Amino acid sequence: MRALAGVDLEVPQGAHVALIGPSGSGKSSLVAVLAGRLAPSAGRVEIGGRVARIHQDLRLVPRASALRNVLHGCLARVSLLQSFRFPAAERQRAEALLRRVGLGHRLDAPVRTLSGGEAQRVAIARALMQDPDILLADEPVASLDPANAAAIMGLLDELRRERGLTLVSVLHDVALAQAHADSIVRLQSGHVVAHGAGAPGAAAAQPPPPPAPARATRLPPGASFLALTALAVALSWGVMAGATASLDGAAAEALRFLARLVPSSAQLGEIPWGALAASLLDTLRMAVLGTVLATVLALPLAALAARNIVPPWIGWPVRAALNLWRAVPSIVWALLFVAAVGLGAMAGVLGLVAYSVGYLTKFFYEAFEGAETAAAGALAELGASGMKRFVHAVWPVALPALAGSVLFMLEYNVRAASVLGIVGAGGIGHELKLAVDWSNWHVVGAILLLLALAVIAVDAFSAWARARIG
Repeated sequence: MRALAGVDLEVPQGAHVALIGPSGSGKSSLVAVLAGRLAPSAGRVEIGGRVARIHQDLRLVPRASALRNVLHGCLARVSLLQSFRFPAAERQRAEALLRRVGLGHRLDAPVRTLSGGEAQRVAIARALMQDPDILLADEPVASLDPANAAAIMGLLDELRRERGLTLVSVLHDVALAQAHADSIVRLQSGHVVAHGAGAPGAAAAQPPPPPAPARATRLPPGASFLALTALAVALSWGVMAGATASLDGAAAEALRFLARLVPSSAQLGEIPWGALAASLLDTLRMAVLGTVLATVLALPLAALAARNIVPPWIGWPVRAALNLWRAVPSIVWALLFVAAVGLGAMAGVLGLVAYSVGYLTKFFYEAFEGAETAAAGALAELGASGMKRFVHAVWPVALPALAGSVLFMLEYNVRAASVLGIVGAGGIGHELKLAVDWSNWHVVGAILLLLALAVIAVDAFSAWARARIG
């Protein structure tokens, strides 16, 4: 089925033409053709000037400020290096445009904090930043209340007259179209069925939607998962064969053992608290250093594995190598580095780095791929290169997920670092191994208490950091 057929339309320079019609009539397809995003299979399209487009979903970068979103409109004419801090002349133009659309007081406000009407004004200013001759507005007021919708259409009209723009808008509200457009074009099933001031028949009732096709009855979404889980447990239960006898009296023995972990009043004074605290501090320092170094290494590797950044012939080999890398447990990495560099914290840090790189890379490239693509697509239309789109659209959206992954890895590494010491890789794990070897269970209990307090502190810091980043 053709989206458009036999459309013959001429828009006079400086005019405002509104496209109306039911959903699926071809309005957005026509705008995409005018924007150069769709090529017609027959006929030709002649555009007399530079075109800028305002998308229905705006496609702004929510974490970036209003000013920075408007500056994205000049990405095609600045270098990647300049785009990190845009030239003063471009910043002044962007600020002037935001003041013109009534947002001079919201220059530094992140777009995610703006109202719908304010975000729409940012999108208009970003489009004007491209110095267009023709402005395409695809349903610019679809998500706004009537008062804001009228204000935005009035603003577009004012800007059109001030700058001599040609404006093509897609509207569902016939009254708005009649109030603001010089002419109205009604589309139906890809055809122009009315064209002119007032567009006869524009307010005609739309045909009712076709009935929904019958759907086959399916199991509830969780039923298949529960069935597979039950099957897996049934197949795995055989591993417990013969274990029943060994469990007799296990609960009582476990309670007696746990009692030995609680030091008596006399034993409290025998515990080397200073040495244990120093070893715990070493463990925390190992975890922090290992996580930071792993993050530095994982970011470029993740970029080489992300489907939306590199071609498949680069991404798939990198992913395959990372899958093999992740197959090695952290304690095995620690054993390898103990053999390579000797006992101590160096082996522990290197083991944490090696293990963390495999997982952080996976977390990072999934964050890059899961980042909002609409804003990146809009920047592509603005003429931004792939690297500019990554820096200005993908990275800001992925940042909370990236930070969350790093914090999760830090939490894990605090726990892992305490275990790596058991194989001679430094930290409090070494003290734990000595206490177990000598059956100093009250010291083991003290170490577990210190580790629990450290984990609680790291978790609290992680929650605080996530709240600030998100």
